Amino acid sequence: MSMVQRASVATPKKKKSERRKLYELHSWVGFHLATIMFVVLFTGTVATIAHEIDWIFQHDMKVSPDGEKVSWGEMTAAIQAAYPEANIMRLQTMMGDHFAYRAFVIDPYGVPSYVHVNQWTGEVTGATHPLTVQRVFRDLHRYLFMPGLIGLPIVCSMAFILCISLYTGLKTSRNWRTLMTRIRISKGPRTAIGDAHKAAGLWGIWFFVVMIITSFWYLAEWGSAIGGQPFIPDRPVITAEQVERFGDTIPQHDVDDIILAAKTAMPSLEVENLFLADRANAPILVNGSRGNPILRPRANQVFLDPSTLEPMTVQYSEDIGWVAWLNETADPIHFGFFGGLPTKLIWFIFGVAMTGLSASGVWLTYKRLKKASISRAQIATFPVFMLATFFGYHYLDRYDYPTPPAAELVLPSESVAGIKATPRLATSSDGGVTGALQVRLSAAGARVNARLAEIALSTNGERIGTPVETPLRFQVAYLPIPAEFPPEDVLAADELSASIELASGQRLEFEWPLELPLHASP
Repeated sequence: MSMVQRASVATPKKKKSERRKLYELHSWVGFHLATIMFVVLFTGTVATIAHEIDWIFQHDMKVSPDGEKVSWGEMTAAIQAAYPEANIMRLQTMMGDHFAYRAFVIDPYGVPSYVHVNQWTGEVTGATHPLTVQRVFRDLHRYLFMPGLIGLPIVCSMAFILCISLYTGLKTSRNWRTLMTRIRISKGPRTAIGDAHKAAGLWGIWFFVVMIITSFWYLAEWGSAIGGQPFIPDRPVITAEQVERFGDTIPQHDVDDIILAAKTAMPSLEVENLFLADRANAPILVNGSRGNPILRPRANQVFLDPSTLEPMTVQYSEDIGWVAWLNETADPIHFGFFGGLPTKLIWFIFGVAMTGLSASGVWLTYKRLKKASISRAQIATFPVFMLATFFGYHYLDRYDYPTPPAAELVLPSESVAGIKATPRLATSSDGGVTGALQVRLSAAGARVNARLAEIALSTNGERIGTPVETPLRFQVAYLPIPAEFPPEDVLAADELSASIELASGQRLEFEWPLELPLHASP
């Protein structure tokens, strides 16, 4: 019997359609890069309403509109009265009439805080640690807690992933009108979540485009700054020669006079931020809005001479060029705060939807592939999170501020040429000298224009140990000059001295006798 052998013919592999390839790319990107994308989307979503979250939990931020607002000078005076030897660095409006104004204040030990003041009554409502919900989520979203040079391009590069996801999602979706309105709950969770995923993606097309464009803009801004061509206009600079001409002290102007000078230079300015000069070569800065809510306050700015309050630069938004103008629209558009709470809530809702797209896409891909193991692409993103964790530790460590001494021995103030110096020796809770001390400089209605300080201990006219020399970078109303000596040197000394070199080159000499039991250890 003969056998009939049939030649086996290999069945050619079916070629994938273009739509199928795009669908697989859409799934691959969404699944393998989901973790970092989810973190960026989630933190950005919370950041849009983070000020409002702070407002809910921080009672010192809450005020009720009542009549006319008090002046900026009255608010500053109230803050200074509540914190007599703290330095007010900045005062700003917040997110609306129910938010107290906020001042950034640094105490003599270098501990900063946000001090809130009721703009309707002029009363200080309380102080808050600078590590707020808004600060944490904004920095995590923008940099992943990393230095901006590293973190910002990593975050902004997610715009490429969003582009791929948006394009492939649109190209593989048909019957948009049906998909935008259909969620079939009765057919099980997989179908319902898949329908919700498609509907949210289609309704959020405009939001995707906004996030992609602004993220690319941030990336371009970063690259331009790295290349030495920042998008922001140049700031005026006070030269070293001008600093010397200021003299021994720089006038500490009344804040109402500062606001008046700024509004005289730019009459249409609605003031939102006041930055007081903290260095001799830094101008006073006042900025705000002029009727266009889509621009950041820094689009319209007035720089004032810290000595005379004469305008150094008056910057109108229409004069800064189109690149700088667009740059000032990036944050209001990206975070949606240009229209107040209504637009922020819209951005928040669509941010939640976009974050949900990332999570639901992973779940849908997992259900389809039944893939439980971690992919190589997912493993490749681990170094990013390891870096974020490493820098996150140091980020939080920056907010671990110095601890003020348990107590201090305050020596009598000495004045030379109108400049007052007051030493304060830190002690432990049981009264023992720790070796840490401060000499605080101040002048009536002015800032001391000093550039170098030397603090020394001596006994019988002979110096003990090595004097502490401190370059004075800041020039603030209450200038603390820290020094640290071995406790035994402080106990052995009979005199404390400070030599202050002013910007003019003149030196002021201060001396204080150290007499027992003033500095004795118990």
